[in-house]
Amino acid sequence: MLALKPYRIAAVPLLSVQTADPANIIRLAVREASNGTETAVLTWNCIHGIRAGNEAGKPLADLCNGDQPADIATSNPVEAIRKIEALGANDTAARAVVVFLGLADVLDDPQSQVATRQAVWNLRDALPPQGIMAVLVVPLGWRNPFPNDIAVAEDSLPDRAELSALVVKTTTAAKLAKPREDIMDKSADALIGLSGFAAEQATALSLKPSGVDVASLWNRKRQQIRETPGLSVYGGTERFDDLGGLAQAKEYFGAVVTGKRKPGCVVFVDEIEKSLAGSAGDTSGVSQSILGYLLSYMQDNRATGSILIGPGGSGKSAFAKAVGNEGGIPTVQLDLGGIKGSLVGESEGRMRAALAVITAVSAGRPMFLATCNSIGALPPELRRRFTLGTMFFDLPTAEEREIIWCLHCEKFDMPKPTAKILPECDGWTGAEIAACVDLADRLGKPLKEAAKYITPISRTAKELIELLRTACSGRYLSASAPGVYRKPETAALGRKLEL
Repeated sequence: MLALKPYRIAAVPLLSVQTADPANIIRLAVREASNGTETAVLTWNCIHGIRAGNEAGKPLADLCNGDQPADIATSNPVEAIRKIEALGANDTAARAVVVFLGLADVLDDPQSQVATRQAVWNLRDALPPQGIMAVLVVPLGWRNPFPNDIAVAEDSLPDRAELSALVVKTTTAAKLAKPREDIMDKSADALIGLSGFAAEQATALSLKPSGVDVASLWNRKRQQIRETPGLSVYGGTERFDDLGGLAQAKEYFGAVVTGKRKPGCVVFVDEIEKSLAGSAGDTSGVSQSILGYLLSYMQDNRATGSILIGPGGSGKSAFAKAVGNEGGIPTVQLDLGGIKGSLVGESEGRMRAALAVITAVSAGRPMFLATCNSIGALPPELRRRFTLGTMFFDLPTAEEREIIWCLHCEKFDMPKPTAKILPECDGWTGAEIAACVDLADRLGKPLKEAAKYITPISRTAKELIELLRTACSGRYLSASAPGVYRKPETAALGRKLEL
């Protein structure tokens, strides 16, 4: 839990605090100031100017603003910072804490950043004589323009215990019965990853006469996480039983998500090689920066993960999305392309913010599942971070295709498929089977008629599939059969099951 006191004891003049709830930092400063001898607390934003945060701060606020109203005298950021700088020579300002809100936007604005940055830097040596500390409240992932002059801290998002207490507080305030333990646990699962304010609002909006509506909490959480560039929460309900074949993948990852060190969430990265394309030759530095942050995050947080490789439509993405539901944990989709901005600093900020949310949602235990169509495009240092290994998804075997046909026909209330009504589908992917059943239902035609409009990838990209099979044979785990994948020796266009 964040505390400002250690930084004040160390006489830190400039501190930037990354947070998703700026008002919480003001409350923290006032709360710490009231312990023992009361310390003056001032706040600033570009609308209200310098104001007193507590009773002890009123004389200093009046000193800064003079005879003018605060919103006129000190709403200009440079003027406000100069007033705070002057307090460094005033004995009455000893040990004061000044909380700046919204200054990060000003420091990032090309039109005003030069003067504002100089004004902030001037505080570094002006504030220590009186032990004053200026706190810059900044968004998660903000890029500090003064890495050598400003100390950095992070206001962590609420943990499960804090969220459970928040749920109880909110329901009690609404004069509802205290939630049962299982409802509190489910509510905490749904709220983890949100700021305190956002969690409180989501809970209040999800109350019913019977108590907390957990499904509503999840919907509101998805909406909140979507506000983070590059992130979304997958809302599908499919599980392993809804997928045909992939026996070894189901057994392996089923054990991982229900085992002793169960991950807190699945982080799904689709077609990771395309998202990081050009990381070696991107002259803007954006792709290299995103890759660097991902590498550092997975290393520093000991994040586990696996790369799922195979031809398009072989079930990699569908399987990755089902893993979270199988383990009863959320699946967060990380779109690395959506994180990229026009500038390196913008992309870095978005990446840091996204990873901070992932840490909170997973309680520090994320499991990355990245799909890939060409693993040779991924740098070796990234592949090493996926410590659960690489798994190859081949085209379905005849037995697997039969299961897939049955699953999709059942979804459309079609009769159980037989050899008589099924089209010739050797080499078809699960996605192509699904498309055929969908077309048959849409057109009101038999499956064999609908199959005329399907062009399987085993035909359109036959050479690429063979190259991929050759490259993966003997190197990576098989998603379907026990052990390492082996390229079929025959010309059959499907996964080979070796008994």
